[in-house]
Amino acid sequence: MPVCGVPDNLYVGREYGEVSGEIRSMLKNASNAKFDFVVVPLCKPADSKAKESGKYTLLPSTASDLALDSKTWSSAVVGKLSDEVSLLRKSSPIERDYCGQALEQELGWASHLGVYGIILPPPVLDDCELYAAALLRMGLSGICTTQFMIRIPLLREEDGAQVDGWQAWNRLRLLCDQNPRLQVSLELTADLPETDQELLRWLAEPVRSVLVPADIFLTNKQGFPVLSKRHKAFLMQLFKNKVQVILQDLPEGPSAEGESEKYLHYIARLFQSRPAPTPQEQFEQPYHDYLQAPLQPLQDNLESQTYETFEKDPVKYVQYEEAVYRCLQDKIAAGKKDIVGIVVGAGRGPLVVAVRSAAARAGIDIRVWAVEKNPNAVVTLKHRCILEGWTNVEVIGEDMRFWQAPRKADFIVSELLGSFGDNELSPECLDGAQRFLAPDGACIPCKYTSYLTPVTTHKLWNDVKNYNDLAHFETAYVVKFHQAFYPTSDIQSCFEFSHPNWELSSNDRYADIEFTSEVDALVHGFAGYFHCELYAGLSLSINPDTYSEGMFSWFPIYFPLRTPVYLQQGEKLKSHWWRCSNDRKVWYEWAVSAPTPQPIHNPGGRSYSVGK
Repeated sequence: MPVCGVPDNLYVGREYGEVSGEIRSMLKNASNAKFDFVVVPLCKPADSKAKESGKYTLLPSTASDLALDSKTWSSAVVGKLSDEVSLLRKSSPIERDYCGQALEQELGWASHLGVYGIILPPPVLDDCELYAAALLRMGLSGICTTQFMIRIPLLREEDGAQVDGWQAWNRLRLLCDQNPRLQVSLELTADLPETDQELLRWLAEPVRSVLVPADIFLTNKQGFPVLSKRHKAFLMQLFKNKVQVILQDLPEGPSAEGESEKYLHYIARLFQSRPAPTPQEQFEQPYHDYLQAPLQPLQDNLESQTYETFEKDPVKYVQYEEAVYRCLQDKIAAGKKDIVGIVVGAGRGPLVVAVRSAAARAGIDIRVWAVEKNPNAVVTLKHRCILEGWTNVEVIGEDMRFWQAPRKADFIVSELLGSFGDNELSPECLDGAQRFLAPDGACIPCKYTSYLTPVTTHKLWNDVKNYNDLAHFETAYVVKFHQAFYPTSDIQSCFEFSHPNWELSSNDRYADIEFTSEVDALVHGFAGYFHCELYAGLSLSINPDTYSEGMFSWFPIYFPLRTPVYLQQGEKLKSHWWRCSNDRKVWYEWAVSAPTPQPIHNPGGRSYSVGK
């Protein structure tokens, strides 16, 4: 039975060094000890001299596939391949041929058994080209359909030097063209990488399982096994990615049964000690690492469900109401009496409610024009006018850019921002609407800035790659990043817009932004955010540096790179950004020029644009 948790459960397996006796008995013992699956070698060790002969003979660790029924093989057994399958350049041609035979035969046997997964031996950092080629040829090309997990120790001794497991993994996965079937079985080691950045880098990788050896546990005062603070904190982070845990080298034998259970109980308690997800986390969970096309509200009419989702935001409209309240106070202080406000892009009316509430707090009567081009939302607005007694509200069912207001307004309120600030054409809309704003009128929001930072996101990049065309690599996506890593803590500003824009300055922009990597990393693209100033110091932000806690109306935006960029610690990543437009559309172009120049993405808006 898995360890129960919210929102997911934890599956824990036990690794055995050999199949001693009947595998059915091993499975029964593991199940009685509350393990969900076992990890066992699929083959017996070959004779030490067999490699010299150049001929590999498969010696299954069980008598045959009849040892278990197919359902048990496929749900309760993960198979380990032998170290013989790791091909090395430094080996002799005969040895390499022998290893190739071993890999092919053991993969064939694993495929025949239909095991739940396969764990392969770790690659050697500077000698994994033949291994990668063989994996692509014999396994990842489709011969074997089970999941592939490469055992990667966090740190490993190679030729007397300590090697970072991530470097070996990164080299192997690049040689395998970042094949999405290639996953990681991450082995915790007694010593951990020096910095937390090097550990957190693994949160963006396809870690399927975590191998936890018994010998890395400490013993507490009560005599129970526990993990060190850093091991514990890292494992808690990995739990967020729905990993499975495999306990290694546990005490064996009838007398050791109680001792083995202590390790399992510790992992279960650790998993169940996670804090319950907040309402915001519960809302975001279905959207984790899911590519969404940005909204195009000028081109398309939003659906009722989309409006309803935005209206549930517990932060946004509170801030808007306070911003309007402060604006009204300033108008009153300036001697204004007959105050008129315009809500542009009124949707189903949440901003109208915020404006009316702010006026009630200020103790004044104001007139409100609610301008909305979506005829379906206009129906709702008119209904609310009757239902909720909005006697001071006039609903205008027109496009704000072309409507002629009967008089100048004292303030304009809008919520036209996208995940990158301007990507839903807020600048163009407000430039068109400002003609009916009084010379001393205010825009809420009055300014917004987009921000960027490099991101490692193996899953999202592969999701884009799976479309198998150029256009999807030249498209920006709204994403709730989950399995992601940021090689630098530096989040830099890109484009800025202020309103009112009385000079009608061009909304086209260019920026070049340089980042310095704080750790060796593979960059799959850029994460984009915005920070918005509403009025008089009030703001809304999805920039992690200034994030509006509890707000969920916007997720970040993802700009992918056609070719991921490998950065070493301290290396510069130079990027270039354009916001372009013509009379029909607005689009972004982006490129990397250092450390290696790449083609400009989306020139002329050929793949992705926002229609006017």
